[in-house]
Amino acid sequence: MARSHTHEPVLLDPKGPVITAIACTVGSVLFLGAGGVLVRVTVRTAAALDEAGSGWSWVGVGLALVAAFVAWVGLSTILFAREERRATLQLAALGVDGSALVLAVASAPPTNDDHYQVRLLMRISGPGFEPFECGNEVPKYRFGSATQGTVLPARVNPVTRAFTIERPPAPAAPEGAGA
Repeated sequence: MARSHTHEPVLLDPKGPVITAIACTVGSVLFLGAGGVLVRVTVRTAAALDEAGSGWSWVGVGLALVAAFVAWVGLSTILFAREERRATLQLAALGVDGSALVLAVASAPPTNDDHYQVRLLMRISGPGFEPFECGNEVPKYRFGSATQGTVLPARVNPVTRAFTIERPPAPAAPEGAGA
């Protein structure tokens, strides 16, 4: 029996080509720099194994592990940036306009760089895909005015269920407020 795989919904933060290039450059520097250090330290450590009483062996192993970790972080940065860019381009090409109905709003812990967040539980719907619910933490400065029942514009890739949402519309000015 054939089963169709449903992708988990993902709130996408679209990345442009410049951000992707910067992330890939930083990742390349980390990967190549740490990879070179890893090779050098490994060769030096292997050469020091013959020397009796050399304390370099344990230091070399520790440095090699640190260099391997930094190289792995660099490679992960490259792969993640490329995947985000590919998802952004796919959403632009295959996405359909939809809406995100806010079902619940709750506070969320701040990000690592102390930006306050809110957690939105949303029902995403639109043409060409089954509606789905998704909960995401979003920046409070962009979505803090969203309340239960707010409808946010969304762009959804019906195949992967990756989507973006736009900030809530500004509240209408009261009549006669400008006079």
